[in-house]
Amino acid sequence: MPSALSHFGMVLGIIVMVWSGFTSAFGLYLQSRCARYLDRGSSSFFALSQLTYPNAAVIFDAAIAIKCFGVGVSYMIIIGDLMPGVIEGFDSRAASVGYLMDRNFWITVFMLAIIPLSFLRRLDSLKYTSIIALIAIGYLIVLVVYHFASDVLAPRDKIRIIQWAGPVEALASLPVVIFAYTCHQNMFSILNEIKDNSPKR
Repeated sequence: MPSALSHFGMVLGIIVMVWSGFTSAFGLYLQSRCARYLDRGSSSFFALSQLTYPNAAVIFDAAIAIKCFGVGVSYMIIIGDLMPGVIEGFDSRAASVGYLMDRNFWITVFMLAIIPLSFLRRLDSLKYTSIIALIAIGYLIVLVVYHFASDVLAPRDKIRIIQWAGPVEALASLPVVIFAYTCHQNMFSILNEIKDNSPKR
């Protein structure tokens, strides 16, 4: 996100992030409203498209499947890129252990852990893994604050307030901003499982 902001410039970057957040929230609100036209516990993009555009139901499902596959691939790329550095950060001697520095090893390890979780029927089944994820995010926040307060910061580069890096760089950064607000594929599952699935809730 900081990289995307540097390409947009501060003013335009904040406008794009606020607009993306607003449209994302509005999309979630519309999903919750649409779910009220479906039987309780049966909400899905496929079920909704059967009511609106029955002939396009398969296309909607395919679009969601492709999108989720892309998200999964992007997470595997991030894991492969970052895990060797994470392991080396915990123990510098790990660099001498060849497989611990191999991105394919870490992608395989995480795939073996994630694949069984992908076949669970209910989001509620992921409550314990969600707690682990929240602890990891909390740990990351503590690390960022600690290092910001204690480390000697690198000299600040030129900050763009209004000027942007150009249309190509800005458009290349736009998927990062959109990805940050992506959660709509889970909304119907949440609406199916939550006790009070009103739009307000």
